[in-house]
Amino acid sequence: MEETNRKNGGIDTRRAGGRPKLARYERRNHHHKVSYNDEEENIIQYKAEQAGKPDDVYLHEAGLDAVVQAHMSDENIEQLRDVCGMANNTNQIAHQANAGGFVSVRFKAERLIISLTELIRRILRGGDLSEPISTTDDRITH
Repeated sequence: MEETNRKNGGIDTRRAGGRPKLARYERRNHHHKVSYNDEEENIIQYKAEQAGKPDDVYLHEAGLDAVVQAHMSDENIEQLRDVCGMANNTNQIAHQANAGGFVSVRFKAERLIISLTELIRRILRGGDLSEPISTTDDRITH
């Protein structure tokens, strides 16, 4: 290169052409290696074909658009165990109250069991725990 510039009096004689450089924000410099078994590969190829895109473009877009639910933390798992324990204890109290003739305690315990069950469902689904749980339920018959 330097020799070419010296021979031609400092004029660059390289051909200008080819693809222009991408802007820094457009470059893709990060790569992730992912392995699939035959069945998974067939599923990906099928879905990409249905979308009318090559496999790599389909996977790139799917990776950017996918919604992934986070795994429950150890703290949440411990809380869920505690709530399940409360539900079991309440159920035992309801059975003992029913056997002892305390009907009013039984209905209160059943309402509490339903509320705890709903709370467990919300925790498992990752739902909003800030909203109050409805204490009225048609499943309880007086």
